[in-house]
Amino acid sequence: MDSLSQIVLGAATAEVVVGRKAGNRAIMWGAIIGTIPDLDIMVRPFTDDLTGVAWHRGFSHSLLFFILFSPLLGRLIAKIYRGKRGSVRLWISAVFFTMLTHALLDCFTSWGTQLFWPHPVRIAWHTIFVADPLYTVPFLLFLIATMFIRRTKPLRQWVMWIGIALSTSYLALTVVHKSIANRYFEQVLEANNIEAEYYESRNTPLNSLLWTLNAKSGDGYYVSYYSLLDERAAKAADVYFVPRNDSLLDPYRPSEDLDLLLFLTQGYYQVVESDTGVVVNDLRFGQPVGIDGGPSDFVFGYRIRRFPNDSGQVRGETTVEQAEQPQPDRATAGRALDQLWQRLKGI
Repeated sequence: MDSLSQIVLGAATAEVVVGRKAGNRAIMWGAIIGTIPDLDIMVRPFTDDLTGVAWHRGFSHSLLFFILFSPLLGRLIAKIYRGKRGSVRLWISAVFFTMLTHALLDCFTSWGTQLFWPHPVRIAWHTIFVADPLYTVPFLLFLIATMFIRRTKPLRQWVMWIGIALSTSYLALTVVHKSIANRYFEQVLEANNIEAEYYESRNTPLNSLLWTLNAKSGDGYYVSYYSLLDERAAKAADVYFVPRNDSLLDPYRPSEDLDLLLFLTQGYYQVVESDTGVVVNDLRFGQPVGIDGGPSDFVFGYRIRRFPNDSGQVRGETTVEQAEQPQPDRATAGRALDQLWQRLKGI
């Protein structure tokens, strides 16, 4: 999730654990601790694009990291206040649960979180976009209200728990919305006589009403959109095909970096030719335009090139770099937002 959501969640978690002892100090520390797992992005300037991407939401988002780090930071905070603002045990608990809730919230998004690192499986439930104001804004307002209530007042804990209950209920609602979208997409596949090997649905930016489908079948993917405000049954016009073009990768194999990239996409990728080689598009994050039906560019792509080796032969080392995404002009951005809004309202 975005940094603001993680700050709010971290502050709220620390408040319910140690707020009665520490007051607004708990909120301050919770906000700080809530950002610690995402500090793994600081390695990116010192490594290549692919390693930086693979490192994100890895060790720093794992139970192992929380177990190792919580006693150290918890003891340090307790020592700063000399036990007057909560015991060592309370602060260790606050640190642990603040970072744990950070990782669990990330699991609801599409990126993939290695909660059980070093086990390589990335957990991604695909129910909420990385930034969703309906999750964050009400939660933030309850957090702000909590800060103006004395720590000894029972009302303070009640207000904070209401904020947590509302945000958690919204997360649960996104799961319900996803299940509704999945039922519709299954009808779309059936209406088009498509036998999918596997499929995944994800919500579009900033909402949980408009969903998109990626269904693997044969040598490509079927893409569809569905809004919970739609008032019609599934039909053949609701789907279009995106070829995978796997054969374009043959000249760049074998390559551990390429294999890692395809693993990170969780099986949802498209290969297209470019001037310098090929680009692997990550289908999980959708298209800036195209919601009105039909293929378009995808948001995230990685440029694959193979350089000659020292002997001058063609087959040398394969490199994987994040492709530069063109900055949309005002007209393109306006079209994308208009498509999103119009499609979200239903057909």
